[in-house]
Amino acid sequence: MKLIFLIFSIFFVLSASPAFGGYQEMKAEIDTYEPPAYLLPQTRAPLAEPTEKPARETGSENEKQQMWEMKARWERALSANNDEPAFVRPAPRLLKHLKPATDNASVAIRSLGDGFSLEILEALTLLRNPGIRAAKRRVRAELESFTQVSDLDEVLRQYTAFTEGLMNGVGPMKGKDSVKMKFPFPGVTALKGQVVEQSVRAAREGLEIARREAVTGARKAYWNLLFIRKARQITSETVNLFRDLEAVADTRYRSGATSFQDVIKVSIRTKILEEDLITLREKQRNIEAGLRAILNLSPDAAIGHPANRKPGVSLPSLSKLWPLAREKRQELRKMRAMIGKMERMTEMAETMILPPFTLGFSVYEDEAVIQTGSAAMKPSFPVKTMASAGAGLPKKPWFGTRDAWLGQTRQSLAALREDLKKAEAATDNMVRNAWFALDKAIREAALYRNTVVGLSRSALDVSTRGYESGSVSFADVISSYADWLNVSLALARKQSDIGVSKAELAQVAGISF
Repeated sequence: MKLIFLIFSIFFVLSASPAFGGYQEMKAEIDTYEPPAYLLPQTRAPLAEPTEKPARETGSENEKQQMWEMKARWERALSANNDEPAFVRPAPRLLKHLKPATDNASVAIRSLGDGFSLEILEALTLLRNPGIRAAKRRVRAELESFTQVSDLDEVLRQYTAFTEGLMNGVGPMKGKDSVKMKFPFPGVTALKGQVVEQSVRAAREGLEIARREAVTGARKAYWNLLFIRKARQITSETVNLFRDLEAVADTRYRSGATSFQDVIKVSIRTKILEEDLITLREKQRNIEAGLRAILNLSPDAAIGHPANRKPGVSLPSLSKLWPLAREKRQELRKMRAMIGKMERMTEMAETMILPPFTLGFSVYEDEAVIQTGSAAMKPSFPVKTMASAGAGLPKKPWFGTRDAWLGQTRQSLAALREDLKKAEAATDNMVRNAWFALDKAIREAALYRNTVVGLSRSALDVSTRGYESGSVSFADVISSYADWLNVSLALARKQSDIGVSKAELAQVAGISF
């Protein structure tokens, strides 16, 4: 049995050996095979055709890109270095130097030490005022509306495209983007973006109003502090003069040259002035408390004395100021932005409610698979008329259900335009009154400085010498001292009124002088 199995194995090996005889040669021949020359063009891989850059969609994508550009532009407008019109723009170096004071109250308090300037106070106001920060947040909140508009339309586009159906058996696997999603949605999307831009513009003007009001309050506080400091100094000097006068009256009374009534009169005047000093000190504390509120500082924060400076006495031309105020005043610019917003809302409503120039019945959607042949599921063109749009009836009769709302919107728009005219006229009146206050302060300050103060001082010196010699009554001396005090205080008040009136004129006109 073993012999038979051995013979069978030898026979099997010998019979299979010819199958391996030419394998290596065949493999080498296949590896080195070259087809005939006439077959080379058909076997060579085709050259890659240059890929063309897909054309940019001119519909919704274009409108979305414009919205993103508008958003980026307004975000740049919120930065410190921008070209947008601003009520006040401190020096960049000063802002950089005071930047740590934005969130550090101790830095702000050190900056408000004795001798702080008006420019430092304005810069700190822009950096720390809570009202300005709140207005800036409102602008950023309006900027988020750009994202809401684009994302909402994108969701609607995707929903419509995906629910339209996929024809996997024909052509590439993609959702059919209907013509109805390309028109009129790009136009409506653009109008939505413009509506949001006008809202952002109005919020930006609200930010400028907050800056203007805060800076105006800081300026008025600065000039009032300067007046209070001068008033306390003048009153202290007058108190010392009355004390000297009281000593003279007491000496004359002891010598029998005057009555005790004169001593009492000068003593009463001295006590009144000492009480006035206390009142001036408390007024100064009130003004400092107002500054702390503007700068968001703690109630116990110390504020030094402002640097002594004289306000400019230049008076702007009233004829040039009226048109400039109509153009620059922030309230008017905000109203124009709101009018622009309502205009675009009205246009958007007209686009979506009123019948368009073409009803779109001849628009052909390229859906040949489901619109042609015996298996068509929808006609290429309308083949029947609905009962609500029969012969002689309008094709889209239901727009009238919302036409009343459209009419209301148009009337509201007309009312806003009339409100703008009213505000412009009121601005002219406010500019005239503020200009008059500045002109009056400049004229009266010049009068007191050049004439009245000198005459009052001369009258005081003459009365004092006359009283000492006995030729002038004590009542005349007291009257001369009181006149000199009142005139000196009036000069200090008029000089500060120039700065206050100029700040109020800038507030009304919307531009800083």
